Formats: sequence, structure tokens, C-alpha cells
Amino acid sequence: MTQQPFIKREGSRLMEGAKPFRFGGPNIYWLGLDENVGGIDWPTPFRVIDALDTAKEMGATVVRSHTMAASQGCPKALSPKLGEYNEEAFRRVDFAIKEAGRRGLRLIIPFVCNWSYYHGGRSTFTGWRGLEDPNAFYTDEEVVRDFKAYIYTIVNRVNSYTGIAYKDDPMILAWELGNELNDAPAAWVEEICTFLKQIAPRHLTAHGKQFQLDADKIAIPSLDILDVHYYPANAEELLRDARAVQAAGKVYIAGEYGWPDCDLQAFLTAAEIEEAVSGTCFWSLFGHHDEGGYVQHYDGFAVHYPGCGINEELQQRIQQLREHAFRMSGRSLPETSLPDAPVITAAAAAVKIRGTVGAAYYTIEKSTEGEGGPWRIVYDKQPVQHAGTWIDPTRIHTKEAYYRVKAHSLSGEAGVYSSVYKSNPF
Repeated sequence: MTQQPFIKREGSRLMEGAKPFRFGGPNIYWLGLDENVGGIDWPTPFRVIDALDTAKEMGATVVRSHTMAASQGCPKALSPKLGEYNEEAFRRVDFAIKEAGRRGLRLIIPFVCNWSYYHGGRSTFTGWRGLEDPNAFYTDEEVVRDFKAYIYTIVNRVNSYTGIAYKDDPMILAWELGNELNDAPAAWVEEICTFLKQIAPRHLTAHGKQFQLDADKIAIPSLDILDVHYYPANAEELLRDARAVQAAGKVYIAGEYGWPDCDLQAFLTAAEIEEAVSGTCFWSLFGHHDEGGYVQHYDGFAVHYPGCGINEELQQRIQQLREHAFRMSGRSLPETSLPDAPVITAAAAAVKIRGTVGAAYYTIEKSTEGEGGPWRIVYDKQPVQHAGTWIDPTRIHTKEAYYRVKAHSLSGEAGVYSSVYKSNPF
């Protein structure tokens, strides 16, 4: 693969070589450490690849992902304890970075979270020093040194798959000081950004705030990108903040936004026509479960592309996210891709299907005579079921059966059949 250039900043614009770089894409916060399938664990290679392929199908050129670096304080974190690091956890992040690079997906990676979630947060760092006040994260000299040491370890990591140090990987667009560090003092932001520029000089620095622009950080020389989060998405707020950042000669992105229950099209259109907006990342993308269906997340903002099997309004909004990503990067909207073959993971009274990227419908066929058929349609081009479980109303439990399935794109075009799955009597 041809080496990609580093993304650079020229005033208020991101540049890829001689061309302005603008993007739309998702947050996939769980790529390094997940909470959604059976407790806190690393996502499987299938899930990482499936999510990144889905992002690519949706037109993304950038993905923002917390847990590629914001990962502290639990046994499977990058740093389970102060000064200790988990090689296997790093190998999982290495894999995600490598796979993103293979797909041409740039990464925005925060180092820590403002909130005390499963992957740790700034309170993890203060807790390691026996401090009860999480705001000591910004003021206690030992904690600041600990955080710098953590950052140093992250950016100097050499990817075990590619042999490239993180600090030398052009697919990392920016290091974000943290997710929604709403109370960070300007002096602390400047200190950490300056430190980052010293140890990873080819990467950009980002800092953001929830709900409003962190305006007192605009003048910091070592800060490149201001990131604002919107819940719900609001076009007027987007334009106000983007123009303020542009006037200060810095890059503006909407690093998170809530896409339901808002005038989404107004927000997306405003971002597309306002050159001061360099990028947008919706919250948040989930792909297919290893065992069947989609991985579920219940914060009200989970995107399961292409959105079939839910109500028509949400399906339309998910398509708007795809259209927006292509327009932001100046590309024409392509036809949806032909889905690859799904995988049948189980079949008894019900058939369970591990889905495939871009699948909007599935056709399930059954034979009672053998792997070669003849085949009878059980479900004909039925919309996705998010649980991935399909009851066979024709199944006789005392007889063996054979199943195969094919996926259809949103336009209805069918991909290839899965391998045949033999189901014994039950």
C-alpha cells in the first residue's frame, strides 16, 4: 500500500498534501476495549473488521475512537495500574490501527475520558495517587507527570503488526488530550499540547468540550483542533462555533453529535457548505455480533447500518449520514456495495445469522434432502432482524435440515450464498 501523507494544518484548514481534507465519519469508541458483549473485554477481530468495513461503506475517511488510548484502571486496559502496561491490550490496539490503515481510515484518538466509565477516566489517575478530587488531574504535579508518562508510552509504542511507531503513523490524524475535558485549565491544555508536539511532532493536537466551544483555548499555539460535541445536533451552534474557530486560525470539528430527534439535514448541510467545518463524527457506530445480529447499545444513538429493521425515519437518517460523509470529502455518492456471504452460526427451530456489511435484507432457504437441494425459501428478502434470530415456521424437530442464506443490499441486489449449514434433529 502506498504510504499516506500526514494530515497537516494550514491555518484553519486540514491539508492532505496540497489538497484540503474534510471528512464525515463515525465514533467507534470501543475498538480498543469494549463493554457491550459479555462484560469488559477486547472486541474480536471480526467485530473490529466489520465495524471498519461498515464505516468505509458509509463513506468515512476518519474514525474517532476513545479506547485506542483512553484505557486505564481495569485488567484488560492498556494501563491496568499506575506505571504498568498490558502487552495483549496493546496488541489489540495495534490490530485496530493496522486494519484502519488498510482501509485508508484516519484516526482521532483521545488519551483519557472526563467521565469515569468502564475504560477509566481522569479520576483513575487521581485515584492512583490517593486523591479524591478528580480536578487534581489538572493541578497535582505527580498526576500531571503520570499522565505525561502515559502519553509518552502510548505514542512511542511500535505497532507489532506494522513495525511503525504510533508517533510515526500517518493514519493517526490527531491525538485528542481527552474526551470532553470540560474543566481543563488553559495552562494545562497548553502544557500537554506542547509536550505532545515535542514527542509526536508530525501529529496534530486536539482538545474539545461538551455542548460548547472551549473558547479560552483558541489562542494556544500548540493546539491545532477545537472539537465541540452537540446533543442534539444544531446547525446554528455548529456555524457559530466553526466561524469563531476559523477566525482564530484553528481547525474546527464536531467530534460528536446526536443524530436522532433533531433537524439532522440542516446540521449536515450546514457542515457541508461551511468551509470552516473540517469534519464531523456522529455518535456512534456498532457492527455485527460474532454470534448473530447486531451488537446492541442502549444510549439512544447507536447506528446499525444500513438501518433496515427499524422505523423508516431512523433508516432515512442513517442514509443521510452516509450521503453526508461522501459530500464532506468531495466525492460523488456511489451505489451501495454488494454484500459478502453471511455466516449461519446455529440452526434448530431458529436460524441464527452472523451478518455482513451493507446487508439490508436476507433470504433464507432450506432443504430437507441434502446439501445440494432442492431448496425451499423460508424467508424471501426480509428486512434485517437486529437479534439475528429467524424462527423457521416449517421446521419439523425430528428431521435434519440444511440451510443457506444470502444477503441483499439496500437496492435489493443479492450477494452470494453462505456455506450450507446442516442442522440435526432437536
